[in-house]
Amino acid sequence: MQTISTDQIRYTIEGYEYDYEPKARVTTLDWFNIAKCARERMTDNCHNINRWRGERRSFYASIVMMDADTKCLLD
Repeated sequence: MQTISTDQIRYTIEGYEYDYEPKARVTTLDWFNIAKCARERMTDNCHNINRWRGERRSFYASIVMMDADTKCLLD
């Protein structure tokens, strides 16, 4: 990882370069994506109880930060 400017970061992953500009705030959709990724990591690490517990904490923390109980569903 190398810094390009104060607002933009460049990552190199498996030979591919990605530019990323951090956001000023994390939205509900971002928290949902974090929870989704944590849930996937929980499944991937089900054989390692310590790692699984850490991912479970990430999952529930993102659900709390998403404040899911206050959201309306548009069915």
